[in-house]
Amino acid sequence: MRAAAVIGDLSNPFYREERQRDVWNEASAVALQVVLVLSLLAETAAVWIIGADALPYVYALLAIVGIASWIAILYARSLGVDVDDPQRMWRPRMIPYMAVLALLVVGLVRATLQDAPPEDWSTIAGMVTGGLAVMAGWLYACKRSRARERD
Repeated sequence: MRAAAVIGDLSNPFYREERQRDVWNEASAVALQVVLVLSLLAETAAVWIIGADALPYVYALLAIVGIASWIAILYARSLGVDVDDPQRMWRPRMIPYMAVLALLVVGLVRATLQDAPPEDWSTIAGMVTGGLAVMAGWLYACKRSRARERD
C-alpha cells in the first residue's frame, strides 16, 4: 500500500478536491481499458504479421500489461472492492476481448510452430495446457460470480 501511495502520488493536494479526484479516477479507468485493448490488438497484429520474430516482444508486452492489470485488481481488493461484482460488469463487453484474445492465442501457436522444429511439441503442449487452464479459471470465475449473484 505504501508503494502504491508513492507510485500513484496519492498524497498530492490534487486528490483533496473530490470532483478532480473523481474525474481523474474515471479518466484513469478509461485509459486502462484503452491500453488493454490497444496492447491486445498490437500483440495480435504482431504475431500474425511478423510471426515468430515478434514472440519475445509480444510475451514482454503481455507480461507488462498483465502485471499492471493485476496490480490494479489487487489494490482494489486490498481496499475491500470486489472488481468481479456481477452487478458492475457488463458481460457482453467481454465478447470483443475474448475474440481478440482467441486470435492472439491462435497466432501465438502459429508463430511458435514457425519457430520450433516439428519434433519440439512440448512448447505447443505447454501453450495449449496454459490456455486451457486460463479458460478453466475464467469459466470458474463466471460460475462463481453467477452463484454470488443468486445469493
